[in-house]
Amino acid sequence: MAFDIDKIFESYEPFSRITTKKEYENRMSTFQAERYAYLRELTETTDMAVASNTFCDGVHEKFKKFGKVRTGTLMDLNCFLIYYIFPAILKNEGERASAICDTLRDTWNSRFKCDINYTDYDSLMSGFKKKLLGIAVEEEDK
Repeated sequence: MAFDIDKIFESYEPFSRITTKKEYENRMSTFQAERYAYLRELTETTDMAVASNTFCDGVHEKFKKFGKVRTGTLMDLNCFLIYYIFPAILKNEGERASAICDTLRDTWNSRFKCDINYTDYDSLMSGFKKKLLGIAVEEEDK
């Protein structure tokens, strides 16, 4: 079992720095279309713990410098996981989604000594604020 970490996290830095709802929507569509299939080993496995460990080990190997992942890089990777990987799993995997995300989150937090959590796509989308003359204003529900 090996993940194509290069493909999954390709251009992760700009993907992790989103500022508008439209930008996030476009990048999530790109992630779903071009990269989600590379998570198949994680989403279709019967042993989520092993798959999550393999995934996290692959990320560590790819991004480590002098034996560890640097803080700035780890922040971008955390954002990438929260913005794209978790919401995509929650959107596509039905009943198994929460179990997959729980296992991946716990493994990630343990491996990289951080404290991230996950949320779904709709919650992220509702968090964007519209600006009028540079001031954030609430959007009305349609």
